[in-house]
Amino acid sequence: MKFEPMYKIYYRKGEDEWKRILDNRRYSESSIVLPIAIHEYNRRHTYTAFFMYHPELVNLLLSIEQKKHEFVNLAQRVPLVMLWHVMNGFLSSEIKASNDIEGVRSSRREIQDAIHNIDNKKLRFSSIITKYKTILEQPRRFIYTSSSDIRRLYDDIIRDEISKKNQPDGAIFRKDSVDIVNHQDKIIHRGTLPESSIIQEIDQALMILNNDDIQLPIRVAIFHYYFGYIHPFYDGNGRTNRFISTAYLAKHFHPLIALRLSAVIKNNKKQYYDAFKMTTAEINGGDITNFVMEFISIIEKTIDDAIALLDKRIKRLEDERIKLKAFFESHQITDQVLQNIYFLLLEARLFSLGAGISKAEILKACNKSRGTIHNRFKQIPNKYLDTVKQGRTESYMLKTSILD
Repeated sequence: MKFEPMYKIYYRKGEDEWKRILDNRRYSESSIVLPIAIHEYNRRHTYTAFFMYHPELVNLLLSIEQKKHEFVNLAQRVPLVMLWHVMNGFLSSEIKASNDIEGVRSSRREIQDAIHNIDNKKLRFSSIITKYKTILEQPRRFIYTSSSDIRRLYDDIIRDEISKKNQPDGAIFRKDSVDIVNHQDKIIHRGTLPESSIIQEIDQALMILNNDDIQLPIRVAIFHYYFGYIHPFYDGNGRTNRFISTAYLAKHFHPLIALRLSAVIKNNKKQYYDAFKMTTAEINGGDITNFVMEFISIIEKTIDDAIALLDKRIKRLEDERIKLKAFFESHQITDQVLQNIYFLLLEARLFSLGAGISKAEILKACNKSRGTIHNRFKQIPNKYLDTVKQGRTESYMLKTSILD
């Protein structure tokens, strides 16, 4: 049986039947009432939020668990030396997509430069990249339990990108109102006020986020909605919210899955924002089940997207390896170290997402002396290589056209 949101029931069945169904849902044994309230701007009623374990939601949870295992098995087939390159590529795409959603101008090149020069704190995005890198290295490290934690995160990753007039001016968050408007400049939502209520509601939302009695994808979805509803800052709410979602999803899923979240949201912006809008509507009666399902559907698409990206490259690598072995035979390349370097350069072409592989990485992967690697590398004609400069470091990729 397909889940039907309350706002659709209101239009289809009328107010009396809507009230009856809303009460049945709210007090059902399969529902969980939450310590958060929802009020649509310029409307009379405030509703306590709840969600229900509808069969469609349960099936979604089962589906993403199954797909998670499929992805993990696939990720294990990525050449180990290339795994960090794949992660850096996903990281670059995640930050770019999150900026694009908010209309923040950024280029893939400046993000990649900051990734490859992580110790240079003067580079734009260096702070947020450092935080995202920690997700990759220590996904279980992140836990936010208080409003003060959220403010520290905001200061670390977003504040330098925020204009002076939109800096937080309260004890922790904003002290004045903030409105969300549509394309006609009509107010569609007003964030929580006063600041004391913002702090209280964020703390309540964090209690839900860290409640192990609720499945992690559901609590991430609930927190994601409520953070957007509260809108604790004047600017930077979306990027902060998506970072928190990514950090928590990385605990349960593979970090590479979590690092596709913003890219998938960007490609499903209408679905994403419509879910926010309709969940807040008075005629939805506080039932956030639909938002939870929409958000978990986005997680499912995130996993599908990550699987497709890796699967395509792994299949191509298998095909290109066969061609490369034929290339060795036709060019009488028998030296094992030289062959290994060729294989690494091929893997860099397919998995580094344009970054290439440095001689230092080749040296480490081959476990040979610097002189041996230098000698073999000189035997590869320059016309076989694409060279990429990252600061002072040169990286290389094999031109697959030589294999055709």
